Amino acid sequence: MAKDTKVKNNKPSKVKNTEQDNSRVMSILKKEYAFENWVLAILSPVLILYGVYIVMGKFGTVDLAAVLGNSGRGFIDFFFLTTLRRIFTGVFLILIGALVLVYLLIPYVRPSISELKKVSWPTSRILATNSLRVFAFLIFLSLIFVLYSFALDPIFKWLYSL
Repeated sequence: MAKDTKVKNNKPSKVKNTEQDNSRVMSILKKEYAFENWVLAILSPVLILYGVYIVMGKFGTVDLAAVLGNSGRGFIDFFFLTTLRRIFTGVFLILIGALVLVYLLIPYVRPSISELKKVSWPTSRILATNSLRVFAFLIFLSLIFVLYSFALDPIFKWLYSL
């Protein structure tokens, strides 16, 4: 009978090392740093403001349209030479800033959506009834304040006249 002999290969496998390297790289890339989100949260409104200023063409008393369009630098002049290019550049900056804000808000909104699916929403009849109750209470309160005003107005006029 022939014996099944297993030959052990003592050479390290290149595939395993590559997988280990990939897993290390992926673990580094997947790690989140808290300060990155804070930096993005600070810079995205700044980017949106810059975009608004570029679209408007003014920053305070400075006419950005004239300054940026005639800078003498080819790269800057490409984006700001004409009014249409300047507006497209500003809108692009506003869009990027808004998308960064949406990206930052997704982790906070995602759990809210799952919780909203658990909510039992009122029927239209219950909603209408509750709305009428709220408006009736508001009218009642406004009448109370009007009555207080009529009752206390003469007293305050008398106090001011002293």
